[in-house]
Amino acid sequence: MSAAPRGPRKPTPNITDRPRHSVRGEYLPDDPARSSSLPADLTAEAGCLGAVMIAPPDQAENLVGQLSLDDFTDVRHQEIFKALAALARDGKPLTAPSAYEFLVSAGLVESAGGIEFIGTLPDKCLSLANWPVYFEAVKDKRIRRAAIGDCAELQRLALDLSVPASSISDAMNRLVEAHASADASASRLTLRAPDELLRMEFDESDCWVGDRLLAAGQSLVIAGQGGVGKSRLALQLAVAAILGRDFCGIQTHAPHLRWLILQVENSNRRLRADFEALRRWAGDAWSSVNDRLVIHTLEGEADSFVSVDCPENCRRIAETIRAANPDVVVWDSLYNFASGDLNSDQDMAATLLAISRLTRRGRADRAPVVLHHALTGKAGIGRAIGFDRAGFARNSKVLLAWTRAQVNVAPADPEDTSKLVLACGKNSNGRPFPAFGVRLSAEMIYEPDPSFDLNAWETQLSGRAQSAPLMTPERVRELCKGPMTKPELARAIMTDCGCYRGSAYRYIARAEAARKIRFNAANELYTAR
Repeated sequence: MSAAPRGPRKPTPNITDRPRHSVRGEYLPDDPARSSSLPADLTAEAGCLGAVMIAPPDQAENLVGQLSLDDFTDVRHQEIFKALAALARDGKPLTAPSAYEFLVSAGLVESAGGIEFIGTLPDKCLSLANWPVYFEAVKDKRIRRAAIGDCAELQRLALDLSVPASSISDAMNRLVEAHASADASASRLTLRAPDELLRMEFDESDCWVGDRLLAAGQSLVIAGQGGVGKSRLALQLAVAAILGRDFCGIQTHAPHLRWLILQVENSNRRLRADFEALRRWAGDAWSSVNDRLVIHTLEGEADSFVSVDCPENCRRIAETIRAANPDVVVWDSLYNFASGDLNSDQDMAATLLAISRLTRRGRADRAPVVLHHALTGKAGIGRAIGFDRAGFARNSKVLLAWTRAQVNVAPADPEDTSKLVLACGKNSNGRPFPAFGVRLSAEMIYEPDPSFDLNAWETQLSGRAQSAPLMTPERVRELCKGPMTKPELARAIMTDCGCYRGSAYRYIARAEAARKIRFNAANELYTAR
């Protein structure tokens, strides 16, 4: 039997020539293929529209020109964007009232959410400085939706046996090129003219700790050797901020914040001990801490796997942050979340970029606090202060380019692990605080150590002997005028040579050992011999 005559061969499909909303996965509101499970960030969509509405006229036109209808999934956002784009073409103001008037005249105000919804959009963007984060978020979701749509289209073609396999391969290559092109245009750096920066207004209430040591949307690094006490310090920082108390003498300004601590190093037993001390410190205000602080614990099989080089780990972390909705996310410690080798500039940059994106997804004002290991040994510890303080953390070159502020934590005494030195490695947006000593009290709370002698500590680390002692036993005898208590004699020594209280007490002990002064245990007074 002869073969049935074949019909005309189907032309090779070129899926990049199909309508944009079906080929690139950008489903329009009435497209039945659109699924509510498709990636979307409605907060970022609203933030982009709000940024356009609050921007100066010349800048607003530039911002709206960077957006496209495909960036929006909410029907209301799509209608408002189309109105703004039309206003831009006509050279009219890109404000909420102008958009509302345009939508009213077009009979689309209801599909755009109504006057109340349109009027709230400018409040969705607190500052134009947040635009890059919103813009990156909507572009990220658009690319993901495009990928899903492309995969669905390729699957349809692959299941159609009348389509040559070579045509499917060609279509795949075209889509890869299209994605690469779109991704390249979305990765451009942000540029601003000087006048744009001068017109910016900032919320002064976004300073949370110190002089902008920690602020809204700003990164902070706490660097120190392994086991020095970074985790306990980070917990105390969170509790101090919630209580509105000083953190080791540094002021906090935002008791309303919510904190999330992601960690994989401390067991529940250790965490309970730390929180018992913090609960005693908080007293009657503990309920505020309990309401505003949540910590990741190690209980499930997946709790210990947090490296950001695994998409599944990133998904879990992102969902955890979304559910907790914190203002500050503490990452303890950086190497646990690392993508690759943190000694590599490329891997360090990839890790920090992932942490930034995960922290700020949906909330541009959310701040990441990263705990990271510092250099070890006597020479490494010495870099906590002075000209080399910016290089205290490991791979500081990349880390410093990323963080806005850094707190260096170093041991103050090799024989006493309860004493630390806190120094400011960097503070881009405020004044660095001077280095000072802290000690862990009997109540397991870090507090300023008034007896710490920074000069003596620095001299000990450098290995340099002082050219002459600040205070000799003979001079102590001269200063001991009549019976004096130890604090009185210490104050006289401090006034005379400018040393710290701890050094003054050591000078008293040396003078007593040299038999230049005498201590009467009965009345606890010192007299000159």
